Amino acid sequence: MKKIILLGVLISLFSCKKAIKNEASNLDNNELDSIQFAEPQITDSKEVNSENDLLGYWVGVFEADMNDEQRDSLYKKFGDRFYNDISKKVTFSFDKIKADSIFGHTIVSGNITAFKGTIIFEENAFEIKVKEPNKSKNDGFFMMNVVKNDTLVKGTWSGYSPRELKIPHRKYELHKVKFEYNPDNKIEYTFRDKDKSKLVVFRDTIDGEPEEYDDTTFYSTTEKVFDKNASTTLLTKAFVSNLTKADIYILRNSIFARHGYAFRDRQLRIYFEYFDWYMPVFGDVKEDLSKLEKSNVALLLRYEKNAEEYYDTFGR
Repeated sequence: MKKIILLGVLISLFSCKKAIKNEASNLDNNELDSIQFAEPQITDSKEVNSENDLLGYWVGVFEADMNDEQRDSLYKKFGDRFYNDISKKVTFSFDKIKADSIFGHTIVSGNITAFKGTIIFEENAFEIKVKEPNKSKNDGFFMMNVVKNDTLVKGTWSGYSPRELKIPHRKYELHKVKFEYNPDNKIEYTFRDKDKSKLVVFRDTIDGEPEEYDDTTFYSTTEKVFDKNASTTLLTKAFVSNLTKADIYILRNSIFARHGYAFRDRQLRIYFEYFDWYMPVFGDVKEDLSKLEKSNVALLLRYEKNAEEYYDTFGR
């Protein structure tokens, strides 16, 4: 059984699954409630030829279903925060099919939510309608269609409370993916926290004349974050002591990302969703860490609190 985060305090849709407390302080510093789901029995076939081929994880983009005018209007109102909400990585898990009933859960924005609904067996396709529990304004219902012998699940989502949501309707295309831990997965992009910035005065000399200008800098990682893989290399005190706070933060959380941890922290989620290898699946992966990874997490945590913060501008 894998522990999976549940948004808020959710009453399980399955009476046999008991909610338990998930102490996740060593992950992205969130303490969350969690719930347990049996991992789906996954077939090797990525084509849907029978109902059993639906079981497992389906991954894709959970995209805003709106026209350009609606997007522009919301971007003007909410800025980058809306831009980062337009498209999100989603993992859709079909856990169980019994007669014409289907059960599972979704993982999006670090929130893992149970669903149940119906599946209609047609001659050349499956029509699926499932509902989330309506315990949050972010809950809603899914409608999807799966053509037999195809590799895609296509559908839409609509929120129960559309007036309370910036994005009340979404669409998605999902591919079946089997989660596999790979310690060699690399981080290849600079992390910048757009929610944490400073205005800095820069001084320069242009044509012999001193110039001064203001620019916004953001809490960032340095090039050192690419030097070591914290899942394959035992880190040393000498190396970690020369890292910035953001370097340590990303190296530490990259370990959990490789194990499929579903980040609820917004900036971490946005960052790791840039990587094709990242697949949000689980709410607690601490027991899955290797001895080396556990040692590195402990060392990184010791230095993180007092490490120096580094800020940089875009394009510098």
